[in-house]
Amino acid sequence: MKRRILQHKTWRGILLLSLLAVLSWQLSRQPLDTPGSEVGPPDLRLNYALYDFSGHLLDEQGRVKLDIAAPVLRNDAESGVGTIESPEIRIQQEGDRWYITAESAIVSSDREIVNLIGGVNLSRLDELTDQVLEIKTSEVVLHISPRIAMTDAGVSVRQSGDRLDAVGMKLDMINERYELLHDVRAHYQTR
Repeated sequence: MKRRILQHKTWRGILLLSLLAVLSWQLSRQPLDTPGSEVGPPDLRLNYALYDFSGHLLDEQGRVKLDIAAPVLRNDAESGVGTIESPEIRIQQEGDRWYITAESAIVSSDREIVNLIGGVNLSRLDELTDQVLEIKTSEVVLHISPRIAMTDAGVSVRQSGDRLDAVGMKLDMINERYELLHDVRAHYQTR
């Protein structure tokens, strides 16, 4: 009799454990038929870093907007923002060639705005006259499509031995015009 009670308790325990296992499995499963539970394709965007990077940005017609080279370019997949160490940018337009360097740069996700930071140098070579325009500052916001460069920092502009110092600048690279915003000082070299 004792043996029968023990067997009965054992079978009841096994049945109870089986039911708990099935119930746990059912609760842990995610329902497949509920709205909003559809699984989309996996996100294949990656964070990456490119070393000894060089590349081109093209316009809608496939023409080169600018060339860029740098020891390191990093891209954040979630934001799409790129960071560049020691960028060297070259912009060729008609008879002018612009060279731009900085300690670092941040490129917007749409690749239209480049924030240049630390020791920014912009120089334009007029290929017809060989005249050079040099601009030095500490930070610049470069808008790629309209080719406008702006800063609120101190600026030094040199051309043909003359120097202009100011605080703030707006540079239209296409129309070859610049506007110095505040505290402008001129140093002219007599010939």
